[in-house]
Amino acid sequence: MPLPFDFAARCPVCGAAGCAKFLGYYYRQVIDEYGTYYKAFPLARFECYGLGHVPSGSHRTFSLIPYQLIPYVKYSLPFILKCLKSVSGEGRSVNQLLDYLAGCEQGHVDLSRSSYYHFRAFVLRCADKMLAGGVYREVEEFFQFPAPKRLRAFIALAEEFTCHKTDHPIRGPCALGYDFYLRSGGYFLFGAPSQHR
Repeated sequence: MPLPFDFAARCPVCGAAGCAKFLGYYYRQVIDEYGTYYKAFPLARFECYGLGHVPSGSHRTFSLIPYQLIPYVKYSLPFILKCLKSVSGEGRSVNQLLDYLAGCEQGHVDLSRSSYYHFRAFVLRCADKMLAGGVYREVEEFFQFPAPKRLRAFIALAEEFTCHKTDHPIRGPCALGYDFYLRSGGYFLFGAPSQHR
């Protein structure tokens, strides 16, 4: 079966043509924006053979993940932002959110109170990363607030963001992540792949 992606022209790690080779798939747990749980979601895995300009090391592997997912996190970006908006923007308590998720139609979503607070800290770090990158000067004033208001401002920006750098504009939090990746020279706004850790 032919792959829907090809890195023959340029390896995303070292930049060389004909370098990155498809290794196969690995599987990880995923919870999508609707709370649907996938026990074994397939992700394509590649290896960079270092034919171009790459820092020291014999080889590197990398994965191609859908833009809704965050490296090393099973919860999708839209799910995380919906949870945060539910509490910070819609007035639910954390306990009400957890009770709602435990009884949702898709089955029990295993979200703990500490996971919710990890989501909150993660998104606030993303807002800081966006500011530190200096590529969104037009919204800097909206992030000079204390944490609760800054969190709401970031979620509102992410939900309404439109990226025009594709054939057809894309909207929402995933569009913000993609736009940041392009404008920052290949850095992830939401999470970091192994080569950037």
